[in-house]
Amino acid sequence: MKSNRIIFILFLSLLLNGSSLFANYAFKKKVKDVCKSYRISMESSQLSLDPEEVGINMESGRNNFEMFMLVGFASAGQAIAHQKQMGLSNAYIPGMVRVSVDVPVSKGEFNTFVATCNADMAISLADGRMDSSEFMQEIMKNMEIL
Repeated sequence: MKSNRIIFILFLSLLLNGSSLFANYAFKKKVKDVCKSYRISMESSQLSLDPEEVGINMESGRNNFEMFMLVGFASAGQAIAHQKQMGLSNAYIPGMVRVSVDVPVSKGEFNTFVATCNADMAISLADGRMDSSEFMQEIMKNMEIL
């Protein structure tokens, strides 16, 4: 009897948490698909989905970290816009987007460029309402190099 109760509780918790897992899966899939269209490989482990902020970690070549930054922000913007369009109650809609790009300096050494912006700014980049050069100028104001 006790094992039935435990199974019921586990099933109920899985059922309640399952809808948020689907929203996270859809968000990650959208980000990965956009990155793939720009020939940038992206794994789910490179994404962190906090309630207020989505984090994307990427590794670029030596001379193209700006492209990785732009694709990271644009893919998050498209995923957020897609979640808003779906209008589901369990949609994952963070307020901030953080992209960090590891850039090789020498063999085995990296500089990490970290930039953040709000979700609306990322959506405007993804929709084409904001030019990429204007976007880069804005995020460069708060960019950190680690």
